[in-house]
Amino acid sequence: MPFLDHKGHRLHYLDIDHRADPSHGFPVVFLHGAGTSHLIWSMQMEEFATTHRVIVPDLLGHGLSDEVSEDADIESGYVSELAAVVEQLDLDDFVLVGHSMGGGVVMSYTLNQELPPPRAMVLVCTSPDLETSRILPGLAVESLESYLNIAVSHLTGIHSNIYRVRMKERAMGKSESETVGRDLQACDKFDITSRVCDIQIPTFVICGEDDDVFPPGIAQKLNNLLPRSDIAVIKKGDHTPMVDLPEVFNPLLRKFLVWVEKST
Repeated sequence: MPFLDHKGHRLHYLDIDHRADPSHGFPVVFLHGAGTSHLIWSMQMEEFATTHRVIVPDLLGHGLSDEVSEDADIESGYVSELAAVVEQLDLDDFVLVGHSMGGGVVMSYTLNQELPPPRAMVLVCTSPDLETSRILPGLAVESLESYLNIAVSHLTGIHSNIYRVRMKERAMGKSESETVGRDLQACDKFDITSRVCDIQIPTFVICGEDDDVFPPGIAQKLNNLLPRSDIAVIKKGDHTPMVDLPEVFNPLLRKFLVWVEKST
């Protein structure tokens, strides 16, 4: 498994490429959200690796990356980790896909003019304002639904996608409460609403119809702020539509990537 050294810590990433012709298809970097890992993109990694080079990092403190004791910060910390992956792999002409807190990291990265610019970005169930007091009620509802889903999977033996992801993440040994707490502290300091209008690259906003954390109204406000953006609302989707409804999410993402390839 590949790692890179970032400020004395090992940062894990996956680099998957099953293209028949490597000259076709730009790199796509998938970034997870708060308290999760690269595994949240399990339903996308292999499918999109047949047409694109797929890179999926674990931010420090998540997944297979090193634990860290210092406080997290989205704009100065997580953005620098994403930038380290881009530099390590010498990426050019790439697309960023970020979920929830990862969407905040992707937007902040794109606004940093000192970093190699992405060709386009995809923002999944996210907002330019991640203030904890606003998102905690929705997170509580989504967490309860997730735990109930896991309990049902245990009882019935019918394992859902989110069950498989959560079980694999638990096996990696990270303290879920510590990771989520650290991420929520970072989110509480994050608000780039006034700067989102400066993002000039093509953007695709995707949200779940039943997302309790960032409901469709918030996604629509984000879409309105972005100069070159389109939006899709996934029917019956919650905060992780790429996990629960990959049969809907993946064609939407692929359609956007094809458009980016032809139009930009």
